[in-house]
Amino acid sequence: LYADLKFAKAMGGRSMASQALEAAFSMNEAESPYENTQPAPAGQDGDGAEPSPGRWSHQWCIPVGLLATCLLLVATVALGACYWQVSRSLQDTSREHTAEQGRLSQELRAREQSLEQTQLELAQAREKLQRAWHEGNITQMELDRLNMELRRVTGVLGKTEREVQEVQGRLNNSENTVALLRSCTAIDCCPSGWLLYRGKCLFISSEKKTWEDSRDECEKTYSQLLVTKSWSRWTVPTFLKNADVPYWIGLQKGRFPWYDYGWLEEEDPESEEAPEAWFWVDGSLYERPWQSKSNGTCAIISHGSIKPTQCTGPNDLHLWICEKAAGPSLPF
Repeated sequence: LYADLKFAKAMGGRSMASQALEAAFSMNEAESPYENTQPAPAGQDGDGAEPSPGRWSHQWCIPVGLLATCLLLVATVALGACYWQVSRSLQDTSREHTAEQGRLSQELRAREQSLEQTQLELAQAREKLQRAWHEGNITQMELDRLNMELRRVTGVLGKTEREVQEVQGRLNNSENTVALLRSCTAIDCCPSGWLLYRGKCLFISSEKKTWEDSRDECEKTYSQLLVTKSWSRWTVPTFLKNADVPYWIGLQKGRFPWYDYGWLEEEDPESEEAPEAWFWVDGSLYERPWQSKSNGTCAIISHGSIKPTQCTGPNDLHLWICEKAAGPSLPF
């Protein structure tokens, strides 16, 4: 090929294609297979020579190989550049990962310390809560005890208030009695034949009658049968405590259908009649009835005690005692 090029140069000068091929391939003339090739016959110039088919195939194989080599070199360079970029990216990622791991480790240690502190505070809060709960239980027990004590004191106070009211009532009655007694003397406070005792004028009969007749006799003198509901066992007159003779008093058993006094007097559960109760002649209820059933319907006082007895028969006769308030203005 190189000999052909030289021949073409000698015949018609060097063409641009020959210069390019000569610059691309610096082959040794000694190694060229066309070194001893004879020139073409006279009369034919270089431009008119026709190359052989084998020569053109050799001419095209060399640029294709060079192109493949160039492409391989470019691919190698590109792969190297990609590898370098990937390696650089992996190194950067590794450094970032290491830095992030260090930061996360520090944050984890900080979180662990915070968790330990929180657990310690939680344990302290739980201990305080248990102590407060224990103190609350003690306080609740103390409050219950104080409530019980308050209820007890309230009950005692109510009882004391009732006693004070009762004593105040007795004091008022005593003051009224004293004021009434001051307005009269021992002679003119009670009628002739009557006895002054604790602000009352008492009349003791000398004959025996039935309970109803005795009540009528008292009413004739503007008085009533004796009512001892304000007396205690210490204030009963001595002559009544020591006397063996019973006296009618103003206490009788009666039937009142509009009230239920079954809690005061035992009654027969099979009886359909209204219950009976004991009443004083002034209309007040006798508050200390007998626990057992009594055969009597009236009451007497004997040896200072009140007792039930029969009073319906004509032979039920006893002495009686009348009473009325002391005062000079009362009729005799």
